[in-house]
Amino acid sequence: MNADAMRDSFDYDTYWWIIERLSRTNRPLRFADLAGGFPTTPFFILRHDVDYSPAAALDLADQEARRGVHSTYFLLLNGLYYNMLSPEHASFGRRLAAMGHEVGLHYDVKFLAAFPRQQWRDLIRMQATLLGKLSGKRVTAIAMHQPGLNGEDPMRHTGQYMNAYDDRFYRDIPYFSDSCRAWWNPAWEMLTSGHTPPRFQLALHPINWAEHDRDRETIFETLHSNLAQTVESAGDELLRRIAEHRGVLQHQARAARR
Repeated sequence: MNADAMRDSFDYDTYWWIIERLSRTNRPLRFADLAGGFPTTPFFILRHDVDYSPAAALDLADQEARRGVHSTYFLLLNGLYYNMLSPEHASFGRRLAAMGHEVGLHYDVKFLAAFPRQQWRDLIRMQATLLGKLSGKRVTAIAMHQPGLNGEDPMRHTGQYMNAYDDRFYRDIPYFSDSCRAWWNPAWEMLTSGHTPPRFQLALHPINWAEHDRDRETIFETLHSNLAQTVESAGDELLRRIAEHRGVLQHQARAARR
């Protein structure tokens, strides 16, 4: 890739072109690094929302750690695509923390909506505490899942946690994102112009990035195909184990003698 030009691509070469260019003038930081306030030197908050794929997040997190870059990964406890309480993903948070990354809570407002509003702060605390137990590090930062689809963040400015959408992180400084595998014009102009603000938040989604560029249809077709295969394999394994269950074998033996 040309060292002086960014292409409109979502592959790892482009990812590292972005991070390395920004890091020449601004230090990449986690939310945890800002607990005592903003530094006087230029910085950017490097954040990853893990909406869909722990595998994609771990791949990116490993690359970052090997290059000495540490960022904040916001994880969902509940979701269609992964479950932090399943054996498959139980170690996900610990693996990120072991690489030096921060684990934050990515919370779904639709989950909160199933309960009276006066319970929401306790529900956030419950989720953050559980995620902290799973990752081995206390959770100090939260970010709402899919704000573009779910409206205003009800946890902004509560002071309960560092919220990625509090004004000091989201409105008082520029906010740039690759949401839906697309750069809004201000982000594209910042990335390609060479004019970098002294402080800003950069919210990226690991699902968008891979060794080779893919369009968003391919990304989600692959994601859903893999999910369907996982469910099918789980169903096959369940039926196999049921067939070997002692009660089932005894039941079938009785039925055969009738």
